[in-house]
Amino acid sequence: MKKVTYALVLLMLTVGMVAQESKVKQKFIEETVVEAPVFIGLIDSDKTSQQAFTQHLQNELAYLADYDFLSDEGIVAVDFTVEKDGSVSNPVVSNSVSKMLDEAVLQIITESDNMWQAGKINGEAASMEKTVFVKFDIEGNESHNELAAQYLSNAIRQLYVINTIEARYLTADKKMKKCQRKANTAERYLAKAEQYRPHDLSITFWQARTYEVQGKEELKQQKLDKYLELARHDNLEKSLNDDVLLAIITLN
Repeated sequence: MKKVTYALVLLMLTVGMVAQESKVKQKFIEETVVEAPVFIGLIDSDKTSQQAFTQHLQNELAYLADYDFLSDEGIVAVDFTVEKDGSVSNPVVSNSVSKMLDEAVLQIITESDNMWQAGKINGEAASMEKTVFVKFDIEGNESHNELAAQYLSNAIRQLYVINTIEARYLTADKKMKKCQRKANTAERYLAKAEQYRPHDLSITFWQARTYEVQGKEELKQQKLDKYLELARHDNLEKSLNDDVLLAIITLN
């Protein structure tokens, strides 16, 4: 009985501490004024900083439209940090389309070093992370949403077949090999879907499920963490509409 009482008191104390911590965090958030980094590489009185950077991306990448051999499309996403001094650090491709397109976008971000005014927190310069999306679209093809939906559907179908394999009268070794092949195929389909719809909740969920089937626990947990993080924010369509750090390059 004493142990139960002690556990109950400890639980009440823990809940109280968590509640107090939440109040402190909320108060801190409410009293914090955050100013995003400002792109100052282009001066155009008719454009906001973000619109100017979007235009900068489109101008710098326009040459790719003349390469008629390009057959890959999708959204390249690059994460980077604008440091306190306005320099750019740690640019990394977080959503890939192809080596050539990834590197083209990465180069533009890298070359924007010292073309930024640092972000501020309560008036003090602070390092802040940014993400740039560049959508490469081939004229006449299906929309990116349609292509992503097709690949996602194909992936789910592969995972569904795994359930039917489990019900067959096969040796454990044959079942395992068949299931692994189906899961690997699903993984490839999901990677293609993500190429067109980065940071999509449904795709991220099924990636986690696929890694679970494959026994890749660390990758599964990474996708589950990403899923929970995405669930706290609006979907990609809204974020792309609101975040004008998006350039659209139409390929021939």
